[in-house]
Amino acid sequence: MKRAVKSILSIILVTAFILSVTSAFGYASTAAPLPVNTAASADENMSRFSRLMYSVADYFVNELVGVIGKLYPQRSWLKDEDYESRNFLSGMDTFLSEPAEGAVWSLGYASESIQTGQETDGKHYIGGTLSVKPKTVNKVVGDQRVRTFAINDGSGRGTLVFSVIDAYGISNTEVRKIREMLEDYAKINNIVSINISVLHQHSCVDTFGMNGDILKAFFGNALINLFKIDKQFFNGINDSFMDNLFKMTVKSVKDAVKSMRPGRLYYSAVDAEKYIRDKRNPITFDKNLNRFRFVPNDGSRETWIVNAAIHCVANGVDNDVVTADYPYYMEREINDKADANFALIQGAELAITTRKDEVVTETSTALEEIEGYGRILADLLINIDDRTEKEIEPLLNVKHREFRVPVLNNILVFAANAGILTNSAVKKSDGSVEIVTELGYIEIGKEFSFAVIPGELSPELAYGGILTASESWNGKDFGYPSLQEIAGNDRKLLVLGIANDQIGYILPDNDYRSIFLENEEIVSPGKKTGSAVVSAFKALIEEIRYN
Repeated sequence: MKRAVKSILSIILVTAFILSVTSAFGYASTAAPLPVNTAASADENMSRFSRLMYSVADYFVNELVGVIGKLYPQRSWLKDEDYESRNFLSGMDTFLSEPAEGAVWSLGYASESIQTGQETDGKHYIGGTLSVKPKTVNKVVGDQRVRTFAINDGSGRGTLVFSVIDAYGISNTEVRKIREMLEDYAKINNIVSINISVLHQHSCVDTFGMNGDILKAFFGNALINLFKIDKQFFNGINDSFMDNLFKMTVKSVKDAVKSMRPGRLYYSAVDAEKYIRDKRNPITFDKNLNRFRFVPNDGSRETWIVNAAIHCVANGVDNDVVTADYPYYMEREINDKADANFALIQGAELAITTRKDEVVTETSTALEEIEGYGRILADLLINIDDRTEKEIEPLLNVKHREFRVPVLNNILVFAANAGILTNSAVKKSDGSVEIVTELGYIEIGKEFSFAVIPGELSPELAYGGILTASESWNGKDFGYPSLQEIAGNDRKLLVLGIANDQIGYILPDNDYRSIFLENEEIVSPGKKTGSAVVSAFKALIEEIRYN
């Protein structure tokens, strides 16, 4: 977290407004790498009394922000009982344990630029960090794109579509707008799963709403709430940019489906641990670049779908230059040297960032380091020995589930009420707020499963290694199994993160630390987010297995 944000938090009584808004998005500061163990595991760096004092301070800050939020004019919250699920796709009705007779993989790919050419007009803002002074785009380097693939196993049970956007975040509200635009097309083409993910670049045009002119948003949205004005909230979203993003994403979906052709699918992995850094204990992450390589039977261009967990934050939090970060250069290298299509999907990346020792020099710029880092990762993938690959049987299963996440963090409640966040949320009869979101489960072949997660997941929730009671912040056990254990250890589990929503950081309940010490807690929905996500995933797996 930037020191300015910490200072704002520490003097909340003097500057409540700045706390309530600016600190709400402190997670943007993950672009500035922090030392590992900022708060560390409880038994290493801090006495129980010190942790108690921090927890008391957090409690009073949270309560004070709650009081401030109640004094702020209230938006027209959707009531819990009035919520109606729309444009949610549940996936396949049946799961197969063996490939269907005559099964064969079919995959199509498409990519489109989402930029309009107007990004430097003074009306587009940089996503991924917050500044009281509006941070408009000054320069564009490279491109922002949407990359989409469509895949099925030939069983007739439906096609899965997955789009990945160069962006900081996109809410489930916007995802469902895209699905609505594709509703008829999906029915005609038997598309049973439409997923929209982001690569979480902290240097792209804002598509999430958290940036923009904060003072205009604070005061303007107060008037909208107070007088119930039928007007869109002020935030960092540029409507024309979003309209083009929707249009290009829809086009990419249709083009990917249209281009589907039969072929074979292969898996391989390469160890990239020396280029990855986990900033937060426990040190747990998937060290691999996981590559799924589709080879069409007709000899046309291959498609590489890569899953890895590495924050795209190399351009820093204070830059006004739009860049798609290292994935842009990975794609360029793979296109040129391997003549392959490329899509990267973020994994469980909560505090996972780049380690760029090999590309940093005394004179190197951030953009040069981004390019060099992207090339290194691309070359790792390009140099995989194809003889080490595993062919994956044509078997695809997919299922999704809606669920709720309680918002116990009053900073986020305030931000949502002030119109700065665009997530779908409902207010219950007791006044509490819940985010309405979704997650998913995918099986490919007999060896791989995927958890589709709507935020930035702490890796230990996926793979195990959650801190014990004696190590954790609150001195308690988490009490839930890992996603890998829930899905079953007979399959390798991978995480498809920030998919279909951006609810913020997803931490184990027992290791939700102090906002004065960590970045992640400021924009996590709260200390029950980890258990809410794990419980929903468990319920989804039970629905698949027992219904």
